[in-house]
Amino acid sequence: MNANSYEQAKAKVMVIDDDDFVLKTTTLILEEENYQIEAFSTGKEAIDKFNSDIHAVVLDINMPDLTGLQVFKRIKLINPYVPIIFHTGTTARQEERRDLRRQFRPHAYVQKGDPEQLMDTVVSAVESYGNILRSVKLSESLYKELKESTDKIKTNIEGSIYAIAMTVEMRDPYTAGHQRQVASLARAIAEKMGLTKRQIDSIHLAGTIHDIGKMQVPTEILTKCGKLTELEFDMIKIHPQAGFDVLKSIELQWPIAEFVLQHHERMDGSGYPSGLSGESILIESRIVSVADVMDAIVPHRPYRPALGIEKAKEEISGNRDTLYDPNVVDACLSIIENNNIYW
Repeated sequence: MNANSYEQAKAKVMVIDDDDFVLKTTTLILEEENYQIEAFSTGKEAIDKFNSDIHAVVLDINMPDLTGLQVFKRIKLINPYVPIIFHTGTTARQEERRDLRRQFRPHAYVQKGDPEQLMDTVVSAVESYGNILRSVKLSESLYKELKESTDKIKTNIEGSIYAIAMTVEMRDPYTAGHQRQVASLARAIAEKMGLTKRQIDSIHLAGTIHDIGKMQVPTEILTKCGKLTELEFDMIKIHPQAGFDVLKSIELQWPIAEFVLQHHERMDGSGYPSGLSGESILIESRIVSVADVMDAIVPHRPYRPALGIEKAKEEISGNRDTLYDPNVVDACLSIIENNNIYW
């Protein structure tokens, strides 16, 4: 994605349709609204010309060379964030449209012959993409500033890391205190399991900073009130790798970057980003993982009310040994049963 391209006077929209009349008409409609248009009659040609300056795509579904669905998939491989509008003359049942939306997650589905709806949808798509690009630009700027301050961080590394953790919470007010809560519970679990002081200290620090990678996630996704789309969740899932990339260059006495990278891995290999399983996941990450899940369930979140500690206990005990390390789960449940509750 080219964040600077959105600062151009005109946003650029790609129109793909094998019907010459529809292609020309759609182009004229959008040009009248001051958009730059890249018009193509075949999916193959459009894919060959697609670039990071495109801010939205208006895509026919039924085309002879490559179908719109095939073109959709290929464009999303190039840029998963660009909004794509299905623009079709085929009348589809509501159930068929619903299936298309679930499978492909287009920005919208617009019937041909309704220029006003098409225009409103394109405006919405371009604005949505612009918001993503601006967030990316801001995140890149913060990321650059963070890397440039590495030398200063080395002089007082723990204090600096706590400050960074507060920055993450400032961008996501709904989870304010989450990292500190996770750090406290993770420390208690590590102590309960009899780990060394060195490990306990490293786990506390990892818990304090485990979500630093969310600086790379657009704020509107972090604070969204409602269920995330598949694409939005995919963006959330970049944060362990992003956190690792930030922390790997900082000289610490513990491999904190690795702990952060692995805190969403699961015992059965179903986690991310690497699909690690069992003992291949560091014990420090397994501990932070359980503490993270507990604090994700118990309190209120933008998309749902607080679920409470019983629901959290049900989650970790029900997935003991499947998703979560059984020894870590047992230690956590013991802490809770002894009324050493952290909420």
